[in-house]
Amino acid sequence: MLPTGGSLHYASVTMDGQGKESSSVGGKGPWRKRPSTILWVLSLGQLITWGLVYYTFPLFVVPMEKELGWSRNELFGALSAGLLVAGLCSIPVGAWIDRGHGRMLMTGGSLLAAVLMYAWSQVDSLAMFYVIWLGLGACQSVTLYEPAFAVITRVYGPRYRQAILVMTFLGGLASTFGIPFTQLLIERLSWRPALVVLAAICLGVAFFIHWLFVPGPREKPVPIAEAPKPAPGTTARRRGPLASAVRVPAFWGLVVAFAGYGLAFSAMSFHLIPLLAERKVEIGVVMAIIALIGPMQVVGRVLLMAAQNRISTIQLGAGIYCAFPISMAMLAMGIDDVYGLIVFAIVYGVANGLVTILRGMAVPEFIGPEGYGVVSGALTMPTNIMRAAGPLMGALAWSAFDNYTPVLWALTAIMLVAAAGFAAAAMLSKKASPWPKV
Repeated sequence: MLPTGGSLHYASVTMDGQGKESSSVGGKGPWRKRPSTILWVLSLGQLITWGLVYYTFPLFVVPMEKELGWSRNELFGALSAGLLVAGLCSIPVGAWIDRGHGRMLMTGGSLLAAVLMYAWSQVDSLAMFYVIWLGLGACQSVTLYEPAFAVITRVYGPRYRQAILVMTFLGGLASTFGIPFTQLLIERLSWRPALVVLAAICLGVAFFIHWLFVPGPREKPVPIAEAPKPAPGTTARRRGPLASAVRVPAFWGLVVAFAGYGLAFSAMSFHLIPLLAERKVEIGVVMAIIALIGPMQVVGRVLLMAAQNRISTIQLGAGIYCAFPISMAMLAMGIDDVYGLIVFAIVYGVANGLVTILRGMAVPEFIGPEGYGVVSGALTMPTNIMRAAGPLMGALAWSAFDNYTPVLWALTAIMLVAAAGFAAAAMLSKKASPWPKV
């Protein structure tokens, strides 16, 4: 369990007799400014936002096809466009959070998401639908894990690992909550009124979670670690955190690792069902395998919480980047029996649940603690661009071969390249990073 003592108190920083900053001791200050409160409330916000804004899109595809006559490719094209915008926004979003503007960004993003989801409920033009999803992509860039990680890291400082574990554990239940809840709304109310309900919930998240609990720009962050001092007799030339990060070779290893994951993950997410259908797997088995992947993500995070003091970030990443190509190679080799697919779902689901945590931890450990938001955003941008491209690239590859097996071998190869990128980042971080390990 995360500590709540005064050494991690975010809002109350005073000056001691020697002019050094020190945190207030004990449970002083408003309840809503305590680190543990901020963590759990923001984690609830992640559960709701991921569950209702991100995961529910496929549920609206069939009713929108029937009522509006738009093709599935046209509908998913809007989703890809939104993911692309989310990626392009990630660097400026991270920079603004580093300056203490997390409250404004996350509140504004939730408010805009509420407005756009209401607009979605009224849409009858494909062009307007694309405009709405371009906006929702921007909203996701300021409300999902990356900005939340940046905010919570400013709150917990050196204890950010435990905080990220808690946040991703609760966020991992998002699809378990969001998909059945939204499907129930669609069945009972139809898809347009269901979107109005989701818009109202996003409005509540904006005020009751992001506005009330995300720290503002006047509240001093807890540093992860101190920046290194220049050597005696040298004049420090101050670079921005992103400019410093791109000069660390490990940064580019992480770009390869996470971008490769983003492409493979999104391709698998949108093509796993047609892939299994192509192999004549019964629809009941297909739904059971899909349903198993989500809980396995949570299982992976629970296991990591139990073993967090006995596993390093490098060991975690090594396990993840071994599991991904193995799971995809299993499918490429043609497994279609129930037991083989269950093993695939366990391996793939656990690895997929842990990679989000790895992304949150690798930035300060491999690159450095300064500018967490903007550096994390710089890594997120290529990841989300590849995530937006994954479904289309998978479809084009399937069209070229008229078979999913070559596509799966290609994804296996991509994940091997991504694994090599992570291995390079792990090795280079020990040699080239100018920051002390945290």
